[in-house]
Amino acid sequence: MTIQPRTLKGQETQAKLLQTALDCFAAEGYKASSMRVIAARAGVSLSHAYYYFSSKEDIVARLLLNLRTEQFERCRSALDEGNTLESNIRAVFTSGLSVLQPYHEFGPAFLKVLLSQDQVDNELSAVEFSLWEKAVSGARPLPPLGIRSDLPKFLSLLSRQLFSVWAYDQSANQRRSLLLMDNAAPVAAKFAVLCRLPVVRSLFADVLALMDSGSSVQDHQDRQTTGSKVPKAS
Repeated sequence: MTIQPRTLKGQETQAKLLQTALDCFAAEGYKASSMRVIAARAGVSLSHAYYYFSSKEDIVARLLLNLRTEQFERCRSALDEGNTLESNIRAVFTSGLSVLQPYHEFGPAFLKVLLSQDQVDNELSAVEFSLWEKAVSGARPLPPLGIRSDLPKFLSLLSRQLFSVWAYDQSANQRRSLLLMDNAAPVAAKFAVLCRLPVVRSLFADVLALMDSGSSVQDHQDRQTTGSKVPKAS
């Protein structure tokens, strides 16, 4: 589990290790880039490197957290109050793809982080939820009151499902998953509007419970699975 450095020097060392690791992954491939190699290239002792990152997977987790935080900062101005819910959903999708696109090779590794139960995933969930909370609260008209508090969670779970498609999308420039996200925005927004009807609101609760339980089942399966490989970075 990654620690949070308390000093400026510690933060600089952690950032240097992260950047060095990414350079190694790009040049040598993920498998060949051991923690020993990363530490040596960063000019840090191996024990010191392990102090900041417990493993290569930990480095990938920190990268994803940094990218999601960058996405939040980029997207904040696009979620000004007054946009439609569809526009806000599309803005979150677009900003996420813009930030993550250079790291598509790490898609499966990112998914493994998202399915984990460690501190980094908790931090990721908090960033993602805050982003969707802002997208919902800033939408005009506001989504139906009956689903307003649960809608950020629904959109966050939907986003992760779409992200899993993007992570394994081998079409040119991930064209298929981009189209899927573009089409998902109006569908999700229309579904939210229809939740003003009691019968649809009940369906929303059922779908949310299904998505949430599906995520929990996948978490359990992932913890039972060993030997997963992270793809070689190009």
